[in-house]
Amino acid sequence: MKFIQKISVIGLSVCMLSIVFSSTSMATKIVTEEHLNSVNEKNKKEVNDYKNDSAKILAQETKTVVIETEKEDKSLLEQKTKEFEEKMKMKQITFIEEGLKKATTLQDVEKVKSEAANLLTKEKELFKAESEKYVKTKIDTEKVNLAMISSSYKTVKDDFFTFNKHKFYYYDVNKNEFIPNNKVNKIEEVKEFEKNHIEDSKVKDNPINTLILFIFLALLCIIPLMISNSQKNRA
Repeated sequence: MKFIQKISVIGLSVCMLSIVFSSTSMATKIVTEEHLNSVNEKNKKEVNDYKNDSAKILAQETKTVVIETEKEDKSLLEQKTKEFEEKMKMKQITFIEEGLKKATTLQDVEKVKSEAANLLTKEKELFKAESEKYVKTKIDTEKVNLAMISSSYKTVKDDFFTFNKHKFYYYDVNKNEFIPNNKVNKIEEVKEFEKNHIEDSKVKDNPINTLILFIFLALLCIIPLMISNSQKNRA
């Protein structure tokens, strides 16, 4: 009786473990399919002559990585621009007031206005020349749950020839969007992933293409011979 109870407990444990593993496997499969659909949609939009739904995920790994993004900090430039505009406003007012005191004719007034405008133009050019030093570069960091994907796909030419291609994709799992490769290619985890799956990128040409070419060449040789023999038989 005890032996039967032990067997029952073991059987029940095995069943429970099977359910857990199958659930985990199913969850992993669902995530993979979600990413596969995203890869297919991306290729449809961006790859010329893409063969629909031909993408296959060869390898996938998800890691939390830190992405660094260079951005221009223009806050100092905005402050200096505001100061410059205020300064020039006061400078122009003073310049026009002094000029009008000496003006005796309408022509003198127009000359003062013209000189004030020229003064503003010159000052603006000088400020623009030195404005670059007010623009600073800052680094923004962001933690991203990144799915690194190695995928193959096919393209079609002339409705006959298919070509095998490969690409690495990087997908922000939380935002559900792809990240440009040049934004993550310096991250150690990404470099390690590409290094481990470099063999995936060595795709082979489709042998069917060669077969189709041989058939075309054979037809080009056979058809003229058939026409020639036909003409000889008629003669």
